[in-house]
Order: sequence, then C-alpha cells, then structure tokens
Amino acid sequence: MKYILLIHFLSLLISWGCKPDRPKVPVSNINIDVGIQRFERDLFSMNIDSIEQAIPEFEKKYGRFFTLFGYVINIGEPSDPSYSRFLQAFLTDRVNNDVYIKCMEIFSDIKSLKYELSQAFKHYKYYFPEKQIPHIYTFISGFNSSIVIDTNILAIGLDRYLGRDYKYYSQLGIPHYQRDKMYKEKIPTDCMYAWARTEFDAKVETYNVLNNILYEGKLIYFVQAMIPGSADELIMGFNSEQLEWCKNNENEMWTYLIENELLYNTNHLSIRKLTGEAPYTNFFPKESPGRAAVWLGWKVIEQYMNRNPEVTLSELMIDSDYQKILQASGYDPR
Repeated sequence: MKYILLIHFLSLLISWGCKPDRPKVPVSNINIDVGIQRFERDLFSMNIDSIEQAIPEFEKKYGRFFTLFGYVINIGEPSDPSYSRFLQAFLTDRVNNDVYIKCMEIFSDIKSLKYELSQAFKHYKYYFPEKQIPHIYTFISGFNSSIVIDTNILAIGLDRYLGRDYKYYSQLGIPHYQRDKMYKEKIPTDCMYAWARTEFDAKVETYNVLNNILYEGKLIYFVQAMIPGSADELIMGFNSEQLEWCKNNENEMWTYLIENELLYNTNHLSIRKLTGEAPYTNFFPKESPGRAAVWLGWKVIEQYMNRNPEVTLSELMIDSDYQKILQASGYDPR
C-alpha cells in the first residue's frame, strides 16, 4: 500500500559532463505519455471572493490530491470549517505569490519534464508491466515538500526546485548542501527515487548498516534503470569532485566499515550518519559527500547484477536477503 511521502531532498550541484553508457531496453513501442496537471495554476487563478464555491470543483477535478494538498500546507481537509479561510490566507500571502510568479517563470513550459517522465515510466512499464502509472501533478507546497507520493499519485512541489540561489531558500535557513540540489533538472530522478521508495519497501528483519546501504543502493540502481541517460552525479546528487572522491576512496571506505564492525551495526544513529542527507558522511573524512555509504551500496548492487545476469530488476527490487546479495556480488573494491 502507498503512503504519503513528503520528501525534502537534499544534495549538491552536478557536473554536466559526458553521460555514462547505460544498457538500452526497447521502450519505443510502449504507449505511455504522462499528463501533468498544473494544480498551482488553477489554484492561484481562483477567485479569492469565491473560495467556498470553488472548493467542490477542485475536489471533483483533483480528487485525493486536493485532500493531500491540505495536509502539505497544514490547513486540514476541505470539510474542516476553517479550511476556506486558511486557503485564502495561503493564496493571498505575499511570499506565496512571489513564489508562484517565479514558478511560472521557470516552469512556464514543462514539455521537457513531461517527456522525461514519460520516458522514465516507459522504462518502468517495461520492467514492471503489471504496475500502474501514477497521475502526476505540480503544485506549490509552501516550501514544505519536494515530492508527495500516495496511491496512484505523484506530485511535484515546484517551489523546491527554483535554483540554488533563489532568495527565499537562504532566508529560510536551508543549508547549502540542500540548496545546491534544488533545481529543476533534478526533478525526474527525485520522482523516480520517491516512487521506488514507496513501491519497494525495505522488508528487512534486521535493521543494520548493510541492509540499509544495499536497500538504498537498490533504489539508486532503479533510478539508473528508469533514466539510463542520466549522469552518476545527477542520480546520486553529487558534484564531479564528490563523485571522484568516492571513486578514489572506495576501498578505504569499505575497509573502514569492515574494520570498525559497522556493517552489522544496528544503532539507528550510526545508520542515519552513514545514509542520511548531510554536508558529509560521518565516520568518513569531511571531503566525502553525504550518503557516500549509499554510493558504496550502489556499487555492490551493480556488481551483483553484473555477476548474476539471470536476476531481473523486478526480482532484485523485492529481494531483501542483503547478506546473500553481498556474498553473490563478490564485491571487493581492492
């Protein structure tokens, strides 16, 4: 079952170098052309004096997403007595109107985003033909959410992708390592990562470092398969220097985890330090990017899939025997 996922992504500006080659799969005959409903346009075009009358029409047009939106901006459900008053306050707020104008400037044309998501979900349908394609919406979240996921819904908070130098990000105190990733080109990979995270949960009996980094590695591998033309920097949210640091220190990072008996550590704080968003990865040098241990997990998954070509992506995504995956990968960065 899906659940609401409010994602506050995250990381650092990519380098637009050459994209790595990815295995190509035949998707041209898969007939998927996603539609993206511009909720923010409808909402900010609403007649402020007729909000109560307009709410039933929004409920009819947007269904479950309209209810989710109320949760995102913390005004409750449309049936709440104070809902229309709170919605009016949201729509007349000066900052929200500034943000809307900026969103209409940056996202006046979303043809390229529509194409990229259509291609990504064609790949999704190729690998998972039994799965449903979500309804996709754009909206303004009050800076609360980048991506919202619910059953058959994928919604993009455009106000979280206005560029690292957007004035309100620094005023809100959003850290640099998060701001540097809040730009429109990051939307497709963020969408597919969020979708995978709700479609394929961890399903582990033991919560430890190994299980977490390999689960996260699977999600990154999934994104790579859905958007095979994306550079590693974009998929991971690293810049070129951070990616190069990981490549140059792969053996040292893995050795550190083993020698300090961290792979099977079940401490939640230790796991968060190794896999959570941060300026750098705790336990590793400050030159490391945040989530460097997840990059290691990705390398393990890649090697596992390369050495076991009979394993399909759908089989990988539901396999939670991470000890088996590690052993079958033969991973050794030395």
